[in-house]
Amino acid sequence: RSAPWIAQAASRGTRVFGDVGWDDTGTWSLAGLPDLRHCEAFLPNAEEAMRYTGTDCPRTAAHALTAHVPVAVVTLGADGAYAVDRRTGETAEVPAIAVEALDPTGAGDVFVAGFVAGSLAGWPLADRLAFGGLTAALSVQEFGGSLSAPGWAEIAAWWHEVRSVQGEDAAELGRYAFLQDLVPEEPVPGWPLRRAVPTIGFRSSS
Repeated sequence: RSAPWIAQAASRGTRVFGDVGWDDTGTWSLAGLPDLRHCEAFLPNAEEAMRYTGTDCPRTAAHALTAHVPVAVVTLGADGAYAVDRRTGETAEVPAIAVEALDPTGAGDVFVAGFVAGSLAGWPLADRLAFGGLTAALSVQEFGGSLSAPGWAEIAAWWHEVRSVQGEDAAELGRYAFLQDLVPEEPVPGWPLRRAVPTIGFRSSS
């Protein structure tokens, strides 16, 4: 059902970004997302996007979703993400960064946060996808949901490490070259930061 505050916020200039959970009803009807029309962007994963659009290709699904929202971003898991901007006709696809994942909890939310940050900064579509993917990749290397979300110190440290290991001509450097003007020239002292460790309790079923 519609939430009136979303329309009110959008009418006042708030930029709304939408994500979605799994449809346990199995309906997968976009009519069940009435506030999508107030969103600037919609960011489902590949399976969700294909089910909502009745397509068998996540990239085709992204294009179909732009009939309902200006920017459609479909996350492709280990393959990265694909996006279409109906307003400009721009498309972009960025591969994922290969990392050893410790805990994927919250990675999708971190991706969305990274994409939103890039959108608010006015970056090109491909840079927004890359930044979302980078923040998600850094988050899965730590335990916890919000506790694992990276800050600028971690992003800067990753950038400096990639530059030192891969060299100036590395392909990955080219994709993330926009970070050069965003992070300090020198590595941030004290990184890696000591993080709060989530406490997990187990309740006996007996």
